[in-house]
Order: sequence, then structure tokens, then C-alpha cells
Amino acid sequence: MPNLTPEQADAVYTILVEECGADDATYARDSFVRYMTDDSVVKEWRLIGDLGFGGKCRINSNHPLPYVDCYPEHETPERLAMIAKANERITALFTPAIAKEMNDAEGDGGEA
Repeated sequence: MPNLTPEQADAVYTILVEECGADDATYARDSFVRYMTDDSVVKEWRLIGDLGFGGKCRINSNHPLPYVDCYPEHETPERLAMIAKANERITALFTPAIAKEMNDAEGDGGEA
């Protein structure tokens, strides 16, 4: 998946605020959006919030979509539930875009 658009990054941050207690201050949101839309391939944002110091939102080669996790030593049943809900919402946010990319790629195959 290509870099996030500012709108996508903002939508992901809204999920992080609502599901994981990320800081909703304007500077925190703006910093997240700038970071998630830059040209770096691997992204790892420490969101802290209700997930503790190890709470992160990541994008890397193993996960084409943004996803949330936390350090194993910070896992609790409550935090795991927050992470699951956030990841479910992030996946739903990107599902239409992924389907479009797959359809566009199929349309390119073999056509002259």
C-alpha cells in the first residue's frame, strides 16, 4: 500500500483517540499525520494513551495497513480488547481502497 494520504492518516488517528485513548491535542494529531504521510517505508508511532508506553501504531512490510499493538509486558485483557477494536476499524477503513487497488491491478494484467 502506498503512503497514507493526509485524510487517511487523520481517520486512523481518530480511531486511535476513540479506541486507545491517544492524545487528541491538535499538535499530536498534526504530528501523526505528517509522520504517516512522509516518504519513510517503515513507520512506528508511539501513541501511549491507554495502551501505556509501549502502545504503537505501525506500518511495515509485514503489514500493508496501519495496525496497533503494544509491548507484550503491557498487555492486559482490556488493552488487547482496545487493540482488537482499533485494528478492526482500521481494516474496515481501508477495505474499499484495497479492493480498488486489487481491481485496478487485475485490469492492468495482460491488457495492451
